[in-house]
Amino acid sequence: MINLKNAKYLIVLFVFILFGFSIQSNKSGIEIFAVKGNFKKSFKDCYYCFDENSVVLSQNPIFDEDDIEGFNWKNQQIFLNESGKRKVKNLKIALSGLPVVMVLNKKRIYGFWFWDNFSSFGCDRVYTYPQKDFKIKFGLPENNVFGKDPRFNELLKKYVLDKYKQD
Repeated sequence: MINLKNAKYLIVLFVFILFGFSIQSNKSGIEIFAVKGNFKKSFKDCYYCFDENSVVLSQNPIFDEDDIEGFNWKNQQIFLNESGKRKVKNLKIALSGLPVVMVLNKKRIYGFWFWDNFSSFGCDRVYTYPQKDFKIKFGLPENNVFGKDPRFNELLKKYVLDKYKQD
């Protein structure tokens, strides 16, 4: 016979199991967060390097799965739907760029920079012009690079190729 005390434990256990399973099945997909505040660059010789795992991210993503219509893996280009296009029009990007982090299912993948269309600054890391074509590139100009190119992350590749049905 189950007494009242044991019944409470069973109910708590049951709720915990249900809640736990719902969290696991609620994947977030791709999100792009702004970096909050100032941060120290990661390397002396790299002006735009930062550790994506040590920076503080904005509370809400700039873009999320609901804003992305497509992601061409080979060309590293994101295509926005209407809600994403409205958001990109309202973005305020300094001439020196806006640091952001690509996140997949709550895991930080890599940091990169949103670049202003009128900027004459170079970038030695990953950047994109989200208000132009959202092609994610490495080094501006092309020979101005520092370190290893992080764009072709295997977790991100599998996700993008599965979700957007590419070869």
